[in-house]
Amino acid sequence: MELTFDEFCSFTSSITKEAADIIISRDPSSIRTSAKPDGTLVTNTDCDIEILIRSRIEEKFPTHCITGEEYDDKIKSSSYTWIIDPIDGTTSYHFGVPFYGILVGLLKDGIPLFGCMRLPILNLVLVGDGSQCMIDGSQCKVKKFDGFERALILTSDDVRMSSSVYSESWSLLRESGATFRTWGDCYGYYLLCVGKADAMFDLDLKPCDILPIIPIVKGAGARIIDFGKNEASDIAACVPELGDKISGLFANK
Repeated sequence: MELTFDEFCSFTSSITKEAADIIISRDPSSIRTSAKPDGTLVTNTDCDIEILIRSRIEEKFPTHCITGEEYDDKIKSSSYTWIIDPIDGTTSYHFGVPFYGILVGLLKDGIPLFGCMRLPILNLVLVGDGSQCMIDGSQCKVKKFDGFERALILTSDDVRMSSSVYSESWSLLRESGATFRTWGDCYGYYLLCVGKADAMFDLDLKPCDILPIIPIVKGAGARIIDFGKNEASDIAACVPELGDKISGLFANK
């Protein structure tokens, strides 16, 4: 049975609201944080949210595959795969910075079909299907580029960009006169979608970090520039007018 975008929106709005309630109600003193083998942080809240979302998917769509950040993949014969990042921006969550979100996406035959991003502290939900991006029921679009001196360019980690193989390209872009900030993780893509930012850069992404976001930013009219050796690992999402410049600076480095 085909899953419609409206059905996806209704379902993910409900399950991410449940997940957000876990975050909002949790006593900060009860949050436990540890480092994973790759050095990234994980909290007990990440794990609790992923367990919740997985259980809701299994109840509603028992034949679908599931992949998430914290637990093993659930592989079945379905062409549909749900992909979960329970807290995108765990470092922000750990340090009490509100720029994090809950990501749930749906792939069909491995291709991002629909995406949902909930920002719990801001009480906002973005959903997209690659041709439209809705925020709390209203269509949103990226801004029109009006010069670097008025542009905002974002990344999750400036140190990572500056010390990467793209350091020269990043340095050249920083000479453009734009404003640069590290309002990153999914919050950076939110700012792009609602017309506040012009580009958002990320490196070393895992599938759960970006695949739920792709239908959202594309639905808002952004371009995805995939410039890494591994697909959907090193990317920029940007207003269309910046796509060629970013691709020229960063591709094949």
